[in-house]
Amino acid sequence: MRKQLRERQGAQMSGVATSLNAQSGVRRSDNRHSGNGYSDIERSAAVCSRAQHIAPRAQNVGVGVQSSQQRLYAPSHIVMEPARERTRGGTQSRQLPLCDTEVPCKNVVTLSCASGGVGTTTLAALLARELSHRDHDCALVDADIRAGGGCVDVLLGIEHETGSRWHDVHAPLGQLDGSALRRQMPTWEGVDVLAYNCWQGNEPAWFEMQAAVRSLAEVEDLVIVDASYGTSIETVPALVEAPHIVVAELTVLGLARAKAHIEWLERNGERSAAHAQEPPRIGEEWKPLRGAPGPVIAVVCVAPSAAAKGRGVVSMEEARSYLGRDVMGAIGTDAKLCGDILEGLGIRRVHKKNARVIGALANIVEKECGVRA
Repeated sequence: MRKQLRERQGAQMSGVATSLNAQSGVRRSDNRHSGNGYSDIERSAAVCSRAQHIAPRAQNVGVGVQSSQQRLYAPSHIVMEPARERTRGGTQSRQLPLCDTEVPCKNVVTLSCASGGVGTTTLAALLARELSHRDHDCALVDADIRAGGGCVDVLLGIEHETGSRWHDVHAPLGQLDGSALRRQMPTWEGVDVLAYNCWQGNEPAWFEMQAAVRSLAEVEDLVIVDASYGTSIETVPALVEAPHIVVAELTVLGLARAKAHIEWLERNGERSAAHAQEPPRIGEEWKPLRGAPGPVIAVVCVAPSAAAKGRGVVSMEEARSYLGRDVMGAIGTDAKLCGDILEGLGIRRVHKKNARVIGALANIVEKECGVRA
């Protein structure tokens, strides 16, 4: 009895399905049809028709995307674009900057080296002080941002003075007030100092360093940046555009490292300039480069401090021949200056011979940056 009821219900359901298929015009078959109820011929015809209908629209959409990319991305040679500003008298057009990096900094100079212990920080401080004594408003920026780096305020003996350090600088929008930052920075013999203390806070982001350097360049005559090994030069566009001073030790190993460092600075500038012409990739930060990469304007040679008398020191003529460029110096070892720094007394007195090299280097910086004594 139950078996007969199941057969009767199955026959009724089969009849309903057959009538629905007949009403909808859907034709089903066996192996010659696909699994969704449409034949292969019908599927192919529908796809071809759909493709002919979408093709013109796809071309229009492609043109729209391309024009949108060209409109949103601004190459580095475009520095201004027209914009409209609302005023009480109505809406008027004026030139607004694309961002705070539309004009390259021409008064920023970096000092870097290929090996530690050659006195790059001391040389940067002496150069900044010499420029300050020539009636230039000068700032010294500690860009040795790494674990165990920085501490230029300790070297100068002003670590106990109040004022802003790098861990106090916050620029989430990439902009800073240069005048306010300058007033909050400690000073050393007329030089405004922005130091990095590796034991306080986190390392500043590249856009915060960019904002600080650019804001100080707007209110100072000259900005001297102690870049140490040059790590910050690779990441901060304002430092890529700045002219570079390389400190080299007068030894075979020191000159070999200095030559490689100079070549790296040149490659980094070319790479940054080429990368600035391309739109950023997905998830990539755009670091705007508005000017040409800065050249190496001077190579300062430093005599090794631990060399045996008459041994291990390369002559200036050999250094010029090996590097293929003019070199300055050599800055000799100053025992009294080293003792003052090691005792925490800061930089007080400089040997006359070394002072003449610092003066010649200051002349090059003034000429390169276009400032007058």
